[in-house]
Amino acid sequence: MLKYYPQTIKEYEERIAGYENDVAFAEQHKPQGEDKFCPMTLKGVTYTEKADAGEMLLAICKDYPMSAATEIGSYRGFRIEIYYDTVNAHYCMNLCGKAKHKVDLGSDALGNLTRIENELSKLPARLEAAKTKKAETIAQLETAKEEIKKPFAFEDELKEKTERLNALNIELNLNEKDTSVMDTESEQTEEQPERKCASRER
Repeated sequence: MLKYYPQTIKEYEERIAGYENDVAFAEQHKPQGEDKFCPMTLKGVTYTEKADAGEMLLAICKDYPMSAATEIGSYRGFRIEIYYDTVNAHYCMNLCGKAKHKVDLGSDALGNLTRIENELSKLPARLEAAKTKKAETIAQLETAKEEIKKPFAFEDELKEKTERLNALNIELNLNEKDTSVMDTESEQTEEQPERKCASRER
């Protein structure tokens, strides 16, 4: 059990480091203008209009029906990967910073851009959630350490019952030996008349 907590804490630390980096990254590349849209680079071409970027993203997805993620551009400083989710039958995007952030894509061009923004807007909350989980896990580890130090509540009772069980086992072993001796004596007694009969026949 004690091995579980340090591993979990380490995983949260890595997650926190990723979120911290990516939250700062997203803050540095905030959407500008009325459309709240940053230029998106796709296949080497930078799109400054939201509608154009959305349509091109859909077109690229349709031309790439593969389940292996492939990099197609960047947005707000994050590298963009797309792939086809064969299980759920839709396209997905990974926003790649220090960590990867998955976005499920649909068939609406502008709707996909909204989904991307929504995913990035959730990063601060996820960072705080990871910090909370790490703190809770550390507290659980400390509690587990204290519990291990405590004496077993029924230690005396267990010791007494173990001693009694050992005594019973010894008695059973002795009884088995006594029974074995009695059986042997009985067999010898039964053999003697047979021998006498044999002597008379001679």
